[in-house]
Amino acid sequence: MKKKILNILVVILTIGVIYEISSYFIIKSNNKVLEDIKTVDTFDNKDKTLSIMIQQEDYSYKEDTSRTTWPSRDEYMYVGSKCVDKDNKDLGEPTKYISFEETSPNPTVTIKTKKTIYCTLYFTKGRLALEVLDKQGGTYYADGKTGDSKVAVDGLYRFKGTYQQVINNYICLGDENPDVCKTNPDNMYRIIGVTTDGKLKVIKASKSSSQKWFSSYSDSRTWNNSLAYAYLNGTSSEEFYGSLNGRIKELIEKHTWNMEKRTSISITVGSEDGTVSNYIGLMYASDYKNAGAQDTTNWLFIQNGMSGNTSDVEWTMSRYGMYAYDTTAAAWYIDLSGKLSFYDLSWPYAVRPVFYLISTTGLIGFGTEQQPYTITTIK
Repeated sequence: MKKKILNILVVILTIGVIYEISSYFIIKSNNKVLEDIKTVDTFDNKDKTLSIMIQQEDYSYKEDTSRTTWPSRDEYMYVGSKCVDKDNKDLGEPTKYISFEETSPNPTVTIKTKKTIYCTLYFTKGRLALEVLDKQGGTYYADGKTGDSKVAVDGLYRFKGTYQQVINNYICLGDENPDVCKTNPDNMYRIIGVTTDGKLKVIKASKSSSQKWFSSYSDSRTWNNSLAYAYLNGTSSEEFYGSLNGRIKELIEKHTWNMEKRTSISITVGSEDGTVSNYIGLMYASDYKNAGAQDTTNWLFIQNGMSGNTSDVEWTMSRYGMYAYDTTAAAWYIDLSGKLSFYDLSWPYAVRPVFYLISTTGLIGFGTEQQPYTITTIK
């Protein structure tokens, strides 16, 4: 049976921030001072300390008072939790205080503190991304403006802003448990934007490796002949695409990539070198330009793990052409100051894989680094 994949991404953006969570039903837990760590495998609403709100088709919420068990994966999907203390102060990382385990036959909730806490557990049925966008209204291109019209730049509703503003486009791939990315940060990606037909364009949050375009500084061939391209799309376990698990591969769309060659960067990508159809690419120079300022505040600039040496300079897949009296081939890269520059393409600079997820991809979660979106599917 062909699987459908839910999508709940809310891309209502104001200076790069998704500010409203939708498609959830909520369990509120107002527990008393606990004698010990407590695990609850059934839902008991008799004392009114817990309530379940299920989102309806019109996005309103309705309480379910008849439930006696926690929601299972067949019904709804767990998103995450938020906890406050008795003074309504946010306790931060909720997994320190409460967890939801989808154990069989019934899921369980574990409260991991003796303090008086108030927790909200979020669940969802999910909706396709563009349905959520159209229902919610608002500005999707995060350029600091407000309004009710969608604004797509070069075919994408994009996240734009500083690394302090764009904090809710993290996505953990490879597993439906967002905690996977705490132990394996290689699974963490970020969403560049969503296409007008609902496909997510994502980029690895950290560099994958250092790669050259070509071994010779005078090699002027196109992107699809490059060493970096071969590494990204190679099928061996030592190459990027070959190292991905089968679940991720099922979600990646084979995309027709433009191969541009430009001596100046526009907000749209060119195709002077033609096109190539494959799974993995890099960001275009225009992706970086559209994401924010050309300095280290740009959210697409690698903020963590930078050692300050040339191995952290990052390639784009945009070719510059020849320079230095037509003796040296160059491509566009992001330098250590966060600026787009061009240089000799025989240097081994960092690469961060970019790919598109199919339009029926579903997201569950809050999208923050601590509680990233995860991929979810249903039959």
